[in-house]
Amino acid sequence: MRRPALSACRARRPRALPARDIAEAALTVYVAGSFKHKHGVRLLGRELRALGCRILDWTEKAAPPPGLTPQERRAWMDTDRAGGSVFAFCRDACLTADLVIYYGASGQDAGVEVGLAAAAGVPVLGIRGPLEAPGLMLHGAGTAWVDSVEEALELTARLVQLLSEPAAALPRRRGPLRRLAEALLARRGPAVDIIPGRE
Repeated sequence: MRRPALSACRARRPRALPARDIAEAALTVYVAGSFKHKHGVRLLGRELRALGCRILDWTEKAAPPPGLTPQERRAWMDTDRAGGSVFAFCRDACLTADLVIYYGASGQDAGVEVGLAAAAGVPVLGIRGPLEAPGLMLHGAGTAWVDSVEEALELTARLVQLLSEPAAALPRRRGPLRRLAEALLARRGPAVDIIPGRE
């Protein structure tokens, strides 16, 4: 299945993949981000879907009941009054996704999610917040770091392209794309045939 170029994806309104196409998705992605970035996380998810990715979307689950004050919404989120289902969904998503994207600057919950993913061997692509310098642990848990959503989308598009082309070649340079591809290949095992070290 040939995917449109990144510029073409931005030109048209992305759509969610039909259920029959989800199994064909090149990547299953979870975006770890603060509730305060919910709208940005949704927009990023929309762009990732347009690239052919399947999104494990916590924003649909993390919906406090209407009519709560900001403090009550925060308490609802912090205590997971949805019967623990938000926590369980996010935990499982971090352990099973092909790629976790950290949407910075986010708080301790997103940092824990990155740690879960890293411990499970899931590649983590970090997007630094505008005024963020990730600390030692957060930075070390990331497989690759970029400074913008646009850079993250470009890297993801190139990763999807690598995975969808038979006998694709990894870039020679040990940059973010190669690190992400190697981590993904290590996680997926020998089923994907990517030739190392050619351009």
